[in-house]
Amino acid sequence: MITEANAKPSGPDTREPQLITRAQQGDADAFGELYRMHHNVVAASISRVSKNPTLTEDLTADTFVKAWAKIRTFTWTGTSLAAWLITIAGNVVADHYKRASTRRLTLVAELEEAADAWAAPSQTTEETVLATLDAAGLHTTLEGIAPRHRYVLQRRYLDDRSVPEVATELGISTGATKTMAYRAIISLRRQYEAVAV
Repeated sequence: MITEANAKPSGPDTREPQLITRAQQGDADAFGELYRMHHNVVAASISRVSKNPTLTEDLTADTFVKAWAKIRTFTWTGTSLAAWLITIAGNVVADHYKRASTRRLTLVAELEEAADAWAAPSQTTEETVLATLDAAGLHTTLEGIAPRHRYVLQRRYLDDRSVPEVATELGISTGATKTMAYRAIISLRRQYEAVAV
């Protein structure tokens, strides 16, 4: 059915009002003909947003399923059904991306909860690594890592500054500061292990 839709050019068709009336009366074949007439236009509209051929085809199919369910609400005004279908397609695409972002947020929240459940109850990774270093060893080890990593660790953990405070001092985002601190901890651990051996 999709191959036939792609093969048939879309353009003005004088049969459209009759097909709409028949589809509104429950004629699936008439709606199938409307599908063939407008598939390419709807798919092209969706593909401008999705950029993924498989997703475009899925959302196009969803659009026509919704259109079939709502065909009785359509009122012929002399304008092609394509505008109505593209409006439905826009809503289908918007709904898809809203649900997708909600799913991602839920997944991130679930991963954070799982990480919290598996983490040591009283210490973060940074605290665990820093707790294993004695004061003298810490200063010796700090000298062996990159200056920017040393600065982040000193300000964040030795001077007990918050992430936003360190980010402001460095002129970078809090996310970049967290990443830098994480990398600094890894560098510190590697340096400490190298010095300890």
